[in-house]
Amino acid sequence: MKLLIKTTLCSLLLCALSTSAQIQQSELLQGLDLQFRVQLNKAKVPGGAYAVVRGNQIIATGSYGVRAMGKPEKIDADTVFRLASVSKTFTGGISVLAAQQGKVNLDLPLINYVPEFKLKTATATRQIKVDQVLSQSTGLMPHAYENLLEDKQTPEQILPKFQQLSPGCKPGTCYSYQNIVFALLDQVLSRGTGQSYEELLPERIFKPLQMSTASVGYAPFLATENKAMPHKRGGKGWRPVKIDPNFYWVNPAAGVNASANDMAKYLIAMLGHKPGVFSAEALAQLQQPMVKLRGKSRWPVWQQYKQVSNWYGRGWRVIQYDEHKLFYHGGVVDGFRPYIAYSPEQDIGLVLLTNAEADITGDLAKWFWQQVLST
Repeated sequence: MKLLIKTTLCSLLLCALSTSAQIQQSELLQGLDLQFRVQLNKAKVPGGAYAVVRGNQIIATGSYGVRAMGKPEKIDADTVFRLASVSKTFTGGISVLAAQQGKVNLDLPLINYVPEFKLKTATATRQIKVDQVLSQSTGLMPHAYENLLEDKQTPEQILPKFQQLSPGCKPGTCYSYQNIVFALLDQVLSRGTGQSYEELLPERIFKPLQMSTASVGYAPFLATENKAMPHKRGGKGWRPVKIDPNFYWVNPAAGVNASANDMAKYLIAMLGHKPGVFSAEALAQLQQPMVKLRGKSRWPVWQQYKQVSNWYGRGWRVIQYDEHKLFYHGGVVDGFRPYIAYSPEQDIGLVLLTNAEADITGDLAKWFWQQVLST
């Protein structure tokens, strides 16, 4: 009889804990949906979409607004957006997978794969390794010659100008964000594997994860029917603008396109639930903090932890808080503002996509992680 009572009490306790967790999750998702709609409406952003995953499940998707101002087509969870610098996380992933196959050696100097890359001296050139390009720790001046890309010069035109530069610090020791240099990983991958970046991502990541609307490049984005169009500020609101191809010239840095549903599937893999695509070993390499950033995170959620530091890994940004880590990346390009993040400890991930350059995703992410990490 005592055993029966004890078993019943344990069952009731587990049931109560389960119900409590379900209530907390429901409140979180309802709150996110409300915050999402309120924030986008307040900023008059034309449209956006989001997704939340927990474990190996997509537990919520939501959408708001229209694909383009002045047109009736609504955004849904399958609407494709430009991912801007979130693309770098895919480059990190495919580079690690290629390295595991022995096709690419991340410890070799970049010049071994890209002989056209030259700095001011031969010594400086050979100091920069592939892994330092991947982890944004080349030591070169931040955003080197990116202004020329924005002025419509091609990477081929820009690359010779790097002969004027030397690293400002020893490569591997300081953070220095790049787009043009990062995009040279395209050549590293193609010369190492025999396949282009545009071939590798669908074969190794998109198709295995059933990311049916994901693509790489300008032409595939234009060919997509259900796509969000970019908007920039004009007058008192937002105006649709033409899609500029220049940052598609650096696909590993900014050339991936995907929907909220696609990115949710990708997050499930990042959380370790698709070991056939990303093994535990591959994820461990992707989740390794590589170079520390200066400054401290100011979000209120981080104030409850004793030790908080910011890092860049292999295509991912990392926040180390005590013994835990949060992995994320944001981006902005010609009228789009994406954000992706996941917490292995909480087994939860978030993606936010908008078709305007308002910093709504940052505020929404701040709210979301405040709820998740404070419980």
